[in-house]
Amino acid sequence: MDLQKLKIFVDLSKTLNYTDTAENLFTTQGNISKQVMALEKELGVSLFKRAHRKIEMTQQGEIVLPYAKKILLDYNELSNKLNDFQAAKNLTIEMHTIPTMPSYQSFTLITQFLQKHPEVHMQLREEESYNLFTSLKSGKCEIIFARTFDFDDSDLERIITEEDKFVAVLPKKHPLAKSEKLTISQLKNDPFLILGKSTNLYDPVIKLCRQAHFTPRIAYEGTRVDLIMQMVQNNMGISIMMQKTAQNFDSEEFSIVPLTTNIANELCFIRVKGEHSSANNLFWKYIQTNLKVLQAK
Repeated sequence: MDLQKLKIFVDLSKTLNYTDTAENLFTTQGNISKQVMALEKELGVSLFKRAHRKIEMTQQGEIVLPYAKKILLDYNELSNKLNDFQAAKNLTIEMHTIPTMPSYQSFTLITQFLQKHPEVHMQLREEESYNLFTSLKSGKCEIIFARTFDFDDSDLERIITEEDKFVAVLPKKHPLAKSEKLTISQLKNDPFLILGKSTNLYDPVIKLCRQAHFTPRIAYEGTRVDLIMQMVQNNMGISIMMQKTAQNFDSEEFSIVPLTTNIANELCFIRVKGEHSSANNLFWKYIQTNLKVLQAK
């Protein structure tokens, strides 16, 4: 059913005058008459009695009127709800991120952005690296904060915020704990406590070991950095960890030693190329503008 016909009918029920209704709805008297007749044909009833220049509503018209008003009211409420939803959506950013995000300056950028733009709501959700790109491309989120090793995807755009590198995390009493630097091959006889495949850090660690011509003896693999650090403190093995993540733990029970050989990796905000919400674009522009300022400090 055409809502415009109902609007004309409801207005005409008030004015009982084609000319007045035409003026109210910014149309012609002929169009009003045509739309009313079309509605009557659609409903199979006569809505108005016509006598010369005067009209009055029929009994069928009286029956139809409250339903027509309710339909128009419900439609207006629906439109308002959808508009409110869209407005809120345009001011909401759904971001998925690696669990160790607080270790990086990107977390500071997000905090500063939200302080400057309190009208924007950000929904942050931790997710293992293995799933981040799938979530982004399937539309489950608008932006991801992820670690990339070999980034090559023409459908995505990114802002590189910083770099990180692997370090060896050793128990304090380990023979190599006081080394200024070490090769990963010097650890080949130690049990390895490393992050698992879902974190996107398993394969690079294995690659580093294989480049040094050995296969590590893995005593534990998982997703909890804090647990691995605790296991290192308890002298249960060594770990190859991201430097900025390891430095986030303040302990006298382990040592962080740089590696002579590394694999470059970058921390990035990433989104799909194309149209985005106003909040998304506002955040993206803020990061691009303020990243250099933060790095200069």
